[in-house]
Amino acid sequence: MCGIAGYLNFRDKRSPEQIQATIGRMNGAIAHRGPDDRGQWMDPENVCHLGHTRLSVLDLSAAGHQPMLSRDERYVISFNGEIYNFRDLRRQLEKLGHVFHTGTDTEVLLAGFAQVGPQFFQYLDGMFALAIYDRQIGCLTLARDRAGEKPLYYASGDHFFAFASELRSLLQVEELPVALSEEALALYFTLRYVPEPGSILAPIRKLEPGMVMQVFRDGRVRHERYYAFNIDQDQEVKPDRLGDYVEMVEAALAQSLVNRLNSDVPLGMFLSSGVDSSLACAVLARKLGRQVKTFSVGFEGDPGSEHEAARDIAKTLGSEHHEYIFTAADFERICNEIGGLLDEPNGDRSCVPTYLLSEFTRRHVTVAISGDAGDELFGGYGRYPAFATAYDQNKDLHPTAAVQTYIERGLPVLAADAVRAAFPQGYNAVQGFFHCYAPFFMHLGRPTLHALRQLDFHTYLPGAVLAKVDRMSMQHALEVRTPFLSPQMLDIARKASAGLCWAGQIQKIALRQLLARYLPQEHVMAPKKGFGMPPSVFLNNRERVGQELTAAYRRLSETSFFSARPNALNSVFSAAGANINAAWAAIVLAKWVDSVGRPL
Repeated sequence: MCGIAGYLNFRDKRSPEQIQATIGRMNGAIAHRGPDDRGQWMDPENVCHLGHTRLSVLDLSAAGHQPMLSRDERYVISFNGEIYNFRDLRRQLEKLGHVFHTGTDTEVLLAGFAQVGPQFFQYLDGMFALAIYDRQIGCLTLARDRAGEKPLYYASGDHFFAFASELRSLLQVEELPVALSEEALALYFTLRYVPEPGSILAPIRKLEPGMVMQVFRDGRVRHERYYAFNIDQDQEVKPDRLGDYVEMVEAALAQSLVNRLNSDVPLGMFLSSGVDSSLACAVLARKLGRQVKTFSVGFEGDPGSEHEAARDIAKTLGSEHHEYIFTAADFERICNEIGGLLDEPNGDRSCVPTYLLSEFTRRHVTVAISGDAGDELFGGYGRYPAFATAYDQNKDLHPTAAVQTYIERGLPVLAADAVRAAFPQGYNAVQGFFHCYAPFFMHLGRPTLHALRQLDFHTYLPGAVLAKVDRMSMQHALEVRTPFLSPQMLDIARKASAGLCWAGQIQKIALRQLLARYLPQEHVMAPKKGFGMPPSVFLNNRERVGQELTAAYRRLSETSFFSARPNALNSVFSAAGANINAAWAAIVLAKWVDSVGRPL
């Protein structure tokens, strides 16, 4: 896993030396993503400059150094991620006459792009954010993986275009003005994150998952989508074919795991008591016969902590198990550090245990397998049944209102009235978000569950879940791989009928049916608990939470944005006092502002 950065110099406004110094600072800001190597490349024409920081996972030799030039020196790439099927793609490209000189997936990406252009991305099984510059036509191509496992930020001005793996890297571009965005803040306090294509800072944007962006040296820009998670009822597998469907899931998950075992460094697995991580571990240990190292986190004094169940699952599967127990001291430490750990504010409370789990896991391995995305793909969130049942019985609710109601009930931060009161000029972005995803609820006769799966796949998964995993794991240079997001698993998931996702109050029917082949019934049927900091953490640390809220109010009031809008701050904190999610979102925002190092 790595970090990438780059700068396009329109109209030769800056000298090569100036831009190379900028790239050096951009690399330095994402050094934690790639501690093993750094590289810079400069276009002889002073148009394109690329940077890279490397975490060595495949081909640990100097042959994997980036930015990497193609053999004919027409293309140059800076790439963050892993392409799991690169060996298969390499063999196909060799049949077409391509000759390879390294064992890296990076060289395969260069050859594939040279062969067919951006269409090559649809053949990739992997997580990635990449930049390829075509020196012949002066075009920079940016692309991001299907689900958004790897991040990609960008910004532009009159004479430049810049991009990077993290927002903080772009802050190293001197000519980029930055300010808190009212629209972004309205979205943040509605969702607990800022969804693509926006960011918390007005001029900086994020490339959406499944998208290709091309920037030409004359400043022209072109966007194209190559993937969306669409559920087609004409192709769905009905409940009477549950057995066949389970076989399909098992085969696809096993193959995805095999592909994700490609590594020249030690590898382990995240394990909770949930269905998804348990199933990935079980298939790897029992079906594939691999020795597994598993890692879990628990919460001291919390009766709902998952670590004891995870320990029992690990014992059943025979894994080498390691666990970390979250204590009050950890809460104290994370409260002090959280702003600097997050590249962009993310109010999801599970950032904290994910950070601690990643820190603990990295002491033993360099790569970890996770169970993320199973809930979005197979309808596993506990918030789904009640909303879907209510909406199915009353389709009078407008689709836009359906999105808003689901967010407010299922993922509550601040209610719409509170957000509108705090950010009247930015609330149009929230309305725009609701309107953008309303079409998911416009399919006559289609179960509402499918709309919720699509909505969360395109919003909550990349915006909160995968962003959290990437930022928290990369703070420790730990690479996390997600077997549920292979193209084959995505294709199988979109064919799941509602009856294969739930029956009555039982969710993820097909996955539980498969898990029953490997684990006892008490683990197969265990209810979903979630991975966030439980309410007990806040109850056990009431005094510290109160102190942090007071400090957050004071720090945010010092910003240019909120000092000019005191009513906005009062509205946010009035609502945050009785809402754990809103309180944590406010604390995180203040900590992040304090860590940025530039006036906001």
